[in-house]
Amino acid sequence: MNRILLLIGALQGWALWGLWKAREVKVWPSMDPISERMLLYVSLALPFAYYLSENLTLPDNRRRTALLLGIGLLFAGLGAYSGWADYTHIDALGSEWNFPPARPSDLFAAAILGFILIPVIAHYEGGRARWSYHALFETAWRNGLMFSYAALLTGVFWVVLFAGSMLMKSIGLNFVEDLIKKSIFAIPVTGIAFAAACALTLAKTDWIITLRRFCLSVFAWLLPLLLMFSLMWVIALPFTGLAPLFKTGNAAFILLWFIALSVGFANAAYQEGNEAQPYGRRLSRLVEFAWLSLVVLVVIAWLAMKQRIAQYGWTEDRVWATFILVLATVYTLGYAYSLRRRRGWLGNIGNTNIATALVMVAGLALLLSPIADARRIAVKSQMNRLLNGSANSIDYSYLRWQAGRYGLDALKTLAAGIAHKDKALIATKASQALKQKERYSAVDAQNTITLEQMRLRFRVLPQGEVADDALLKTIQTATRWNEQRCLETNAQCFIWMVDINGDGAKEAVIVQEKPAPWVGDAYFYQALPSGQYQYAGQVNFRKAGDAKRVDQVLKDIALGKARVIPPRFNDIEINGQRFSVMEEQK
Repeated sequence: MNRILLLIGALQGWALWGLWKAREVKVWPSMDPISERMLLYVSLALPFAYYLSENLTLPDNRRRTALLLGIGLLFAGLGAYSGWADYTHIDALGSEWNFPPARPSDLFAAAILGFILIPVIAHYEGGRARWSYHALFETAWRNGLMFSYAALLTGVFWVVLFAGSMLMKSIGLNFVEDLIKKSIFAIPVTGIAFAAACALTLAKTDWIITLRRFCLSVFAWLLPLLLMFSLMWVIALPFTGLAPLFKTGNAAFILLWFIALSVGFANAAYQEGNEAQPYGRRLSRLVEFAWLSLVVLVVIAWLAMKQRIAQYGWTEDRVWATFILVLATVYTLGYAYSLRRRRGWLGNIGNTNIATALVMVAGLALLLSPIADARRIAVKSQMNRLLNGSANSIDYSYLRWQAGRYGLDALKTLAAGIAHKDKALIATKASQALKQKERYSAVDAQNTITLEQMRLRFRVLPQGEVADDALLKTIQTATRWNEQRCLETNAQCFIWMVDINGDGAKEAVIVQEKPAPWVGDAYFYQALPSGQYQYAGQVNFRKAGDAKRVDQVLKDIALGKARVIPPRFNDIEINGQRFSVMEEQK
């Protein structure tokens, strides 16, 4: 077994444990997000880069040294920027240790960047300014299978440890369980186990090649089936139209997922490009022409994405989805170009894969840097939407808790006041978001909203009705979870004054309009003779049906089309206990 890999695994484990312990006891670098994130990225990237570049055929030793040095510097920079962008000022959080150790999405994107970058750098032929597709193919598959196997073996190793600890505990010996629960054992040992698994995999290269060929041969036969569905979809499209697709709200995701599967299975059939006709002459030719149907899917995916962005602006998810759509476009058109070149079955796959890898490296590097950070783009888009819309057209919670420094700076701008018809309400919501110490804390909302600000939050129906201070105070000091939702920054609710029980005094029905999961939820307060209000119950307008029907119900309330009617069947009382009669809805 490669002892150097085991040593590197141990060093990585100790480095990660040191970062964990520093955060636990609150010492440097845990109070410095830039340093902590930089060290975390480097501690993860350098050992993995060493494993992924092990046993590669390189022009000389200097190439590997330059590769590792470049990876180290790149990830140090990405980590430092990630820490800077995520760190949301101590004075706002109340504690410098409240920022996250790392965003999983950023780590995942950085991992993909490193995985692609290593073979691209390792197999670049400087003299001819080109890459060998055979070398890239072999390295990418070897590394992918090696890490998959290493992750699986590390998981099995921990299953064995837990099984052993349970066995020992069954006779009163708890020392194994106590040991594996300690971070000083768990983190370094996991690093060593992963390194050992990588070393075992590298020693079995013949096994990797056999497993790869088996998997690809099986997956290859799924491509004709997949493209058959694509052809059927394209043929049926003129008759069905795009309305059912766009109605799903996930049109781009559905199409991209299908294209991704098609690209994967096409590569399974192509492999290194040595197989002239993977499905026989006729079927192979049919598959090539069927590939053109995916071009239609790409075009419609762009239309769906454009429509979504026009409706709701840019979000982080849409920035990343657009990047993925760019890659899907390159793959689809590049493979389709093979029909013109006629150099073997889908003969342009190799060149397209190399071009797409370069696009992917450049795109990921930009999106993980300040140049094209998805959070910065999303925040800018939301601010533009706010200027052209209402106070509730942006997500204040996202700005506060997910957009990092960019979102916090935007909230400070809004809290200071901007030129807008809803300036006061916007400033109120932004100030509330800034003052929150916990994302889902309703207590913070109650402590940061005045009665005048509450009055700005709620419109009162029917027109001409006014919410008095006693009602607003009751809402402000609410303790039930369904009451507190209307105090959140992203909530939009209205007060409907209506006499529900026919006693001549109007009850206050609080109806939620936003966000989407709670649209139609309502509760009501009963007016007391003392002039105060007390919580009296709930009304669920969501029973009206789907989202469109619920929306129409809320509009009808605003238009004065709602009325109160007595029940057809009264409740039943038995020994002082009341039972409601639930009438069948027709």
